[in-house]
Amino acid sequence: MSVTHPLLKILKVALLELYNEGGKIYDTNLNLVPFCRALEDIFRLGLQRNHGHWFTKADYWTVFIKFGDKAGPGLFHLIKFVKDNQKAMTDQGRGRLFIRACLVKKDLASLVQKLRDDTAFIEMWYDSTSILRDDILSEIFLSLLAEVQNIPFSLYLKNASFLDTTWDMAEYRDYEFVPCNVLGVHLHYVDTHLVVTDVDAESVAAEDGKISVGDVMDELYTESLRGAKRGKVRDLFQLYKGMPVYVSFVKARLPNGEIYRPIAQLLREVDIDLSHMPIKGEPPADNSVYRKPAHAVLPEEEKDEIPVHGPDGKAEFTVVYRGFYPLAEDGRVDRIHDSIENVITDSGRRKEVVKIETTETGVEVRRLSDNELLLNHSYTEVSACGRRTDMLLYFGYIAGETTCNMAKDFKCYVFESEEASEAKIILCSIGEY
Repeated sequence: MSVTHPLLKILKVALLELYNEGGKIYDTNLNLVPFCRALEDIFRLGLQRNHGHWFTKADYWTVFIKFGDKAGPGLFHLIKFVKDNQKAMTDQGRGRLFIRACLVKKDLASLVQKLRDDTAFIEMWYDSTSILRDDILSEIFLSLLAEVQNIPFSLYLKNASFLDTTWDMAEYRDYEFVPCNVLGVHLHYVDTHLVVTDVDAESVAAEDGKISVGDVMDELYTESLRGAKRGKVRDLFQLYKGMPVYVSFVKARLPNGEIYRPIAQLLREVDIDLSHMPIKGEPPADNSVYRKPAHAVLPEEEKDEIPVHGPDGKAEFTVVYRGFYPLAEDGRVDRIHDSIENVITDSGRRKEVVKIETTETGVEVRRLSDNELLLNHSYTEVSACGRRTDMLLYFGYIAGETTCNMAKDFKCYVFESEEASEAKIILCSIGEY
């Protein structure tokens, strides 16, 4: 008769799903949350009451803290990192941040091995129902965690302000704005979060539609704003007056356009309904071909810029083709941001020097060495183009397998230019059609 446990079965299935991805695991991965939930359930199973928590059951984060110095230097520093973090305010949130940090640093198996070996400590905190106290089940758990070591987790640990309530992760954006006295956003404190309730037109914040109503201002000049005293934003602006503005936001909308559930709850408290507000970058309701012009997504664009074309109507540039990222049915311009990161951080992709041509009818990409046609998309197939403001040499365009209003298989094609100004001109060449 085989020895197993339902939670270990769940963890194994979730682990297999992640393993089959074959690349880096980002916060947007749909299989990440079930995997983390399974880990959390295992660490909670069999926890004993009291130990200083007279009215509530101690959570697993308390166990990790008490283990402290026994964990070794690496784990000790991870524990300190979480304790010093101002964004996770509950034991649940801190425990989740610690698990995410262990996945990134590949320290989870080491932690469980040390816990398992300290019999007296484990028996003090867990009862006999715990997987950690069972010799066979804990060995199976460790074997699964050994496989976890082979998975490259690339999780954004700054994105921690909602871990108190959910494992689901929102989009997190870091922005740099020009020096200014007023950013142009109206903020409202809701349950320790600074929620954007309005954005002034023509303000720095309104540039390219980066910041939207419902977004949560999470950091300013790298300082956390969660639970900050009123006036901290003003004080930081005054302290760093004359310097570029570095600010981070938790986005109200997910990549699929849905509203992030924890933020939706905050918005109800201030009577803001985003369901009636248009989604930036969403195709028009009449199903006509949507293409956001390049100057709408580039921070420094001038709307009257005209790309340089040759006498045959072509604009031709030599760049490096970095590869593509599949987007399924989502051809919105918002996906360019994460697609570029996914492509350029995949070391297994092959780089090719190519010529990219924007003709009167579409975009052609040919290998420079033998002139072989690699990509050919008509403008009716191109749904968007743009680049990240923090990686100006990289740019991309999104195209489907047929016209945009009928396409079901969009891909973002990513390129690298030698000059940021050249990338800008190429995007303007695509965006003007």
